[in-house]
Amino acid sequence: MRDLRYWLLLVGFVSGLGLAGCGKKGGSASPSSGSEEKKESKEGVPGASSSSEDPEEKYKVAYVRSAQAFSRNDLEGAIKYLDVADQAKPNQANNANLRGAIYTRQRDWVKAEAAFRDSLRLQPDMPMAQFNLGEVLFLNNKYTEARERFQIFVNSQPKNDLGLYKIYLCDLLGGNQAKANEFLSHLEPNPNSPLYYFAKAAEAFAKQDKAGGMEYVGSAYRIYPPDANATFADSLVEKGYLSGEQAQPIPEEDKKIKTDELKTLLPGVKK
Repeated sequence: MRDLRYWLLLVGFVSGLGLAGCGKKGGSASPSSGSEEKKESKEGVPGASSSSEDPEEKYKVAYVRSAQAFSRNDLEGAIKYLDVADQAKPNQANNANLRGAIYTRQRDWVKAEAAFRDSLRLQPDMPMAQFNLGEVLFLNNKYTEARERFQIFVNSQPKNDLGLYKIYLCDLLGGNQAKANEFLSHLEPNPNSPLYYFAKAAEAFAKQDKAGGMEYVGSAYRIYPPDANATFADSLVEKGYLSGEQAQPIPEEDKKIKTDELKTLLPGVKK
C-alpha cells in the first residue's frame, strides 16, 4: 500500500481544535510544531506536561500531535502521543479510530480491526470508523463483512463515491457478479469523480483484461487530479492489479490530451 492516503483522521475534529490538522503521508506540521515536539515532560513522555494542566487541553494537544506524526508517517511518535491522549481522556472513539489507522499502516490487521471495533463500541454512529473497519476487512478478503461496513458508511453519506466504489469492489471480488453488473449498468462518467473509470478498470482487471484496465486507468489520470485518482487506485494496487508505479500520475507531456479525445472519454465536455 503506497500510503493509505484516504484513511480518515476526523479532519473536522482536528481542525476544530484550532490546531494544525493532519494530512497525507509526508504532510507538513504547523510551523511551531517542530520545536514543540522536542519538548518532553519530566517523565520523558512526548507531549506530557505538568499535572496541573487542564486534562481537556492536554488531550487536544496530544491528539493533534499524534495525527500530525501519523501524517508524516512517524508511526512510533503517533503511538506515543496517542498514549498521552488516552491517559488524559480515556475511552474516546477518535483515539481508537486513529490508533486503528496507525496499526493499519503498520499492517497489523488484528490490532487494527480491534481498534476500529473499539471505536464503534464507543461511538456506533462514527462513519469514518465504519469505513476504516470495512477497509481492513476488505484488505483481508473478507468481502461480505467489508461490504456490510461500507454500506453502513454509505447510508450516512449516500453521495460518497469512494464508499460506493468499495461496495462495488466487494461485490466484484466477492463473487456477487449480478450486483456488480447492476451497479455498472447505472454508472456514467462524472466530471467531478473518477469512479466510473476505476470501476470499469477493476472489471477489466478481474476479467484478466490488463490492457483494458490500464486504458481506463490512463483515462482517469488524464482527466482528474492525481489525489482524486490515488484514493481509487490504492485498492487496485492492494489487489495486485496495479503496481505502485502504474498508479502514479502520467508524465506531463502525456497529459496534453486532445479535446476530441477528452470528449470521447468524458461525454459532455466542451471546448
